[in-house]
Amino acid sequence: MIRLTEKTRVRLMTIHGFAMLALGLALFYIRATMTNLLFYVIGGAFALLLVAASLLFIAGVDWICAAGLGRRQMSRLRGFLFLSTAAAACSVFLILYPGSTIRMLCYVLAVYALSLSLGKFGLAKSWNGTKREQAVMYILAGVALAFSAALVALAGQDERASMAVVASYSLFMGFQMLLTMYFMQQQALKPTEPAAGLNQAQV
Repeated sequence: MIRLTEKTRVRLMTIHGFAMLALGLALFYIRATMTNLLFYVIGGAFALLLVAASLLFIAGVDWICAAGLGRRQMSRLRGFLFLSTAAAACSVFLILYPGSTIRMLCYVLAVYALSLSLGKFGLAKSWNGTKREQAVMYILAGVALAFSAALVALAGQDERASMAVVASYSLFMGFQMLLTMYFMQQQALKPTEPAAGLNQAQV
């Protein structure tokens, strides 16, 4: 089994965060170009492909990082890996299914966001850093939960409205990933405190 250094895992997670930020900006750009029926159809299809590709990328990064932690730690993350793999499988379905819509994507992301928010609450509860950092983690978990509700609520709206919330969630995902990684790096630099390792939950 491959072994990754802490630096390599941090680099992969950082790439993950910036990729989600780029996806969010790309989706907002696509939404802005949906000004007529042709661009509406093309933009919706392209957005589905982008999000599906990003979910596959996330699943790949998750498995690489989990494998690098070893078999024991990998078994502890099996629930999270199952969620990531299920989201990737749904993304493949969205690519192949001819009737895929942004509405279907919103429902998939809503379940994904809900599960990740619960994981984020767990991470915040066991956080070993400062109280301020822990409070920020709880806020991020609450925002993720709110996004889950918003994705369901706007799934039945027109595709431009749905795409706006999907793009916003992607930006939030990238931001919270980079912020969480920053907090973990700050903990790792403190010699007197145990670092909150990346094996806790990368949410």
